[in-house]
Amino acid sequence: MSRKWERMVVKNSKELNAKRKKSGHTPITAATNQEQMDIFKGRSWFLPALLVAVSLFFAIVSVTLYESQTLYWITVLGYFALGVMYFLRRPYIKIGRQKLATRRMGLDKVFGADEVESIAVQSGSVAIQLKGKKTRWVLSKFQNLYDIPAISARLKKFAETNGISYKDETV
Repeated sequence: MSRKWERMVVKNSKELNAKRKKSGHTPITAATNQEQMDIFKGRSWFLPALLVAVSLFFAIVSVTLYESQTLYWITVLGYFALGVMYFLRRPYIKIGRQKLATRRMGLDKVFGADEVESIAVQSGSVAIQLKGKKTRWVLSKFQNLYDIPAISARLKKFAETNGISYKDETV
């Protein structure tokens, strides 16, 4: 289906859903404005391990050298809680037909296919270069435990659909 046709279907189904809602019927499901996106989740371990290690270091140093102060222990517990929070908050990448989305610096970043310049796949990572910017998304197996073969297969399909250069450097 062409994109114009898809937009027309979404528009008409929204109108139909509004009429069905007024008459008390259940809405049809084709009126979603969001495209279906495949979600690939990883597990961040490096930064949480570093924060927990810093917390333990401060706790050990405090016991042997300094007297116990409440604010110091709150700082130690804060580093530990931050490490646990980063561990439980899983990084992800969403790949749709025309969009890529991920969480960067606590915010969801969404870019369309027209903003992606190239995609490069290496043995343990995927690099997505954006147009007109120095920005490069690097998804690595080491840092975030992503399933790189599954992501690269889906990104290859994304690149073929949208005419983006795709380089497989694993060979």
